Amino acid sequence: MRKTFLILLVLNFISCSSSKVGNNEIKMKTNFEDLNIVKTSKVVNSDSITFNELRFYKIDSALDTMKSMYLDYGIWDDQKTGLHQKNIDRKIWENIKLFEGDEVYTVIADGTETKDDHYACLSVYDSKGKDCFEENHPFKNKIINLFYGKMKENRSKKINYSIFKVK
Repeated sequence: MRKTFLILLVLNFISCSSSKVGNNEIKMKTNFEDLNIVKTSKVVNSDSITFNELRFYKIDSALDTMKSMYLDYGIWDDQKTGLHQKNIDRKIWENIKLFEGDEVYTVIADGTETKDDHYACLSVYDSKGKDCFEENHPFKNKIINLFYGKMKENRSKKINYSIFKVK
């Protein structure tokens, strides 16, 4: 019995894990970086909105999700003032095919680099406007795995970050 417990304990430490952190954060440890899905509430034009973000920590820049999206999908369709930091505009890609088939997605890249926080993040919505990081979305894990792989693949690629600067 003790041997079984020790084996399970060791397997738990060396495998990827997913656990609830706080009331609104799911943390996943990976070999590349920590990923969190965070339920975020923001007031925009006096309306309170709640959405999920896939946050990448242990990054080189708050602009890393923008870099990865730009390398894989080209120039963004729109940009808005950043939700986390006003001097980092969030970039928006619309009608992006992430997988084979007809489904298209809207992907919003944002991030922050402050004394207290340092992450790059993505929000993803399907063609019906549904938050793809909601717990029961059918492609949630597939989308997380896709962007995890893209971030890992693009991490060592060089880019001139000035293209993302606030205009």
